[in-house]
Amino acid sequence: MHSLFTAAESVLEYPTIYGISTSLRHIKLAYTLSKHPDLEVEFAEDIPDFYKESLHAAYLLTFLDDQTRCLLIKNKGSENYFYSKYKKADYLLCSLSDDEINIEIIQILSKLSGISICFALDIPNQKEIQNFSQLQ
Repeated sequence: MHSLFTAAESVLEYPTIYGISTSLRHIKLAYTLSKHPDLEVEFAEDIPDFYKESLHAAYLLTFLDDQTRCLLIKNKGSENYFYSKYKKADYLLCSLSDDEINIEIIQILSKLSGISICFALDIPNQKEIQNFSQLQ
């Protein structure tokens, strides 16, 4: 019996994901981000995890200079974490395309009052990446 895919072809790839640590609640964080002149912030529908067990608040961020878009997802959802390997990351910043997140968005987030740290996360393993693969 032949496999339809080689092991290399079945590997899911995803751009760098950033973790954000902050004491701000998600509504206050979105409000703070919306005050920045270079960003547009839109509330997105809650995002379920891959197995539809947990819902996670989310916002669509658009960098107005080049219309780059990414998703800001609350890591702790209604039942569990979106990226459980990083329970200390309050939010996850994810690209909505195969492209990396515009570095200017990361710089804006890093400088905002109320955000402790914005850092690149390790690439998720194949099981963990299922939550992220549905975002594209």
